[in-house]
Formats: sequence, structure tokens, C-alpha cells
Amino acid sequence: MYKLSRAPLISARQIDKRLEVLAQELKACNFDIILSALTGSYMFTADISRRIASPSLQIAFIKASSYGNSTESQGKVKIRGLENIDIKDKHILIIDDILDTGNTMYTLVQTLAELNPASIKTCVLLNKESRRTVDCHADFVGFEIENKFVVGYGLDYANEYRTLPEIWTLEEV
Repeated sequence: MYKLSRAPLISARQIDKRLEVLAQELKACNFDIILSALTGSYMFTADISRRIASPSLQIAFIKASSYGNSTESQGKVKIRGLENIDIKDKHILIIDDILDTGNTMYTLVQTLAELNPASIKTCVLLNKESRRTVDCHADFVGFEIENKFVVGYGLDYANEYRTLPEIWTLEEV
């Protein structure tokens, strides 16, 4: 059984302030397509794309998962949703909620590279460097965090806690 920590790890205000700065960095890159890795990154993608506000920027959603209903990655990444997306010769930004072991992002980048985009950059809300098991690093990072299981702002545990506007740690009771 799990419960939320006593206070948020990252407040809604901290998220908002960081997204303002991050959006300016992303805006300068002139991406053609944002590929948002659902489901955890939906809030982050919506908030950052509104701040980029480029009329020609396309957004597509893909499903990439390795956690299921666990607090530990299962190691195998499942990707769905690429079949109707043409990224050839396009500048791509992959957005994900968290870069943990790196398996999901590594698999996404490798899979997309086979489709011959002009470039691929990665952006994550949270980076958990201490958990990395593959050589994968995000080009743009919202926050560096310690090795804690986090929920809120789109991140979940067993499909719960996604709608919280802050990032919380989940503690075992």
C-alpha cells in the first residue's frame, strides 16, 4: 500500500516557472513535430506546446510503456501509434514525463531514427540520472530528481494520481 508524501516534491508554481524557460529553449529549435509519449506526458505536452505556440508545429501521440501497474520498469518497452506518422526529413521533439532507466527513451529514439527524420531531440519533465541503465540522456530537462517514485502532473501509479497539479513522491505504508 502507498500514500503521498507530506508535501509536494515540486509545486505547481515551480513547474509553471520552469516550463516558461524550457519553452523558450524549445521555441528556438523550430521543431516540425512533437511526439508525446502517452500517457504520463499529456499534461507536460499540453502545457509546453501552448507556450511554444507555433502554428505549424504538429503534435502526435504515441504510446510507450514499460511500467504497467508496478513501481519498477518491466524492461520491455511497448510502442504503439507510429504507423500513421510521417517523420521523414522532419525535425522531431520527443516529449516524455520521466527519464528513469532510459529504456523507453532509448527505444523510442532508435525506432524513430529508422524512419529517417532530419533530427531527433528529447525533452523530459523529470530526469532521474541515478537509475539509468542505458546510455540515454535528454536534450532538454525540466527537473533533476532523486531516485524516488513520483506521481502527479500526469505521472501515475496504477493509473491513479495523474490529475494532481504537483509532483509528489509515493511512499510505501
